Amino acid sequence: MSKSLVIVESPAKAKTINKYLGSNYVVKSSVGHIRDLPTIGSASGEKAKPISTKGLSLEEKQALKQKKEQDALVKRMGIDPYHGWKANYQILPGKEKVVAELKSLAKKLIIFISQLTWIEKEKLSHGICVK
Repeated sequence: MSKSLVIVESPAKAKTINKYLGSNYVVKSSVGHIRDLPTIGSASGEKAKPISTKGLSLEEKQALKQKKEQDALVKRMGIDPYHGWKANYQILPGKEKVVAELKSLAKKLIIFISQLTWIEKEKLSHGICVK
């Protein structure tokens, strides 16, 4: 029988559950949430490249400025209302190692994700499975 990976949010729960499941299971913790919408000022530290406005009319310059401001706002919010409210979830700082370990294990094992509430399970599942 192949081993299964059980992912829980809390390290204490992982330790307790591991006692009951036995050797056919690997129980790991995500140590809390691993992805979220960007916090203010954390949205991908890349600066927008300057665009030449040479030869543009005043209206075109204003439209370009408005578009840049709009794009910057969408980037800060982490949700794009202009493309179906697409969310830009990011791995939380300090969680890169946890994500890498869970991804590595997930490639080899059958996955179970355990949480107290369905909304927490959904958030954790999405965070792990998408990345």
